[in-house]
Amino acid sequence: MSTNMAIDGNLLTLSQWLSPAFPLGAFTYSHGLETAIDEGWIHDAVSLQDWLEDVLENGSGRSDAIWIRAAMKDGADLAGLNAMVRAYAPAMERMREADKQGAAFVKTVNAVWVTSLPDLVLPLALGAAAHTRRMDRDTVVGLYLNAFVGNLVSAAQRLMPLGQTPAQQVMSALTPLCLRLTVATRKLGPDDVWSNAFLSDIAAMKHETLQHRLFQS
Repeated sequence: MSTNMAIDGNLLTLSQWLSPAFPLGAFTYSHGLETAIDEGWIHDAVSLQDWLEDVLENGSGRSDAIWIRAAMKDGADLAGLNAMVRAYAPAMERMREADKQGAAFVKTVNAVWVTSLPDLVLPLALGAAAHTRRMDRDTVVGLYLNAFVGNLVSAAQRLMPLGQTPAQQVMSALTPLCLRLTVATRKLGPDDVWSNAFLSDIAAMKHETLQHRLFQS
């Protein structure tokens, strides 16, 4: 068996950063999904896929892809970008989700890879860390979007009757959209950030007063 296989070390590192095992506490956040399920807006695999398509294409997915790319540019004003991302947050829990996951990401990356990243919201933290290792921007964005979907599908499995096979079917069905968004955001910057995923934002707002909940957002 050949031992000369070319392996991209950056790809393995990126996979590690986006793995569910990376200590972000991502499993404690549902991005408003818990409210949507409680309200009956999501009730099966089809409605979950529809919801996630909207969040990806018209909400946080698209926006995060743009923020990642902005943080990966030479000379990026990370402090200014961080203030912008926080200003765009539609709900307190949405901002806290990005803040806490970003801080956890930075803490681990700084300790393990001996970097000196400041505390940033998660998409900026990932972009800044990836920039230090000169990772490919499309790869970072595409794998981030895939991991984003995976976290939310996993949350849905804990909140509603959703088996492993339907869950994987939802993820597989959303892969082409992750790829399209990766390409579509190549030339976009902070001025192009917008969100039309209004029901997702409302779900994030309503989660703050949800009486019985498993997730922090």
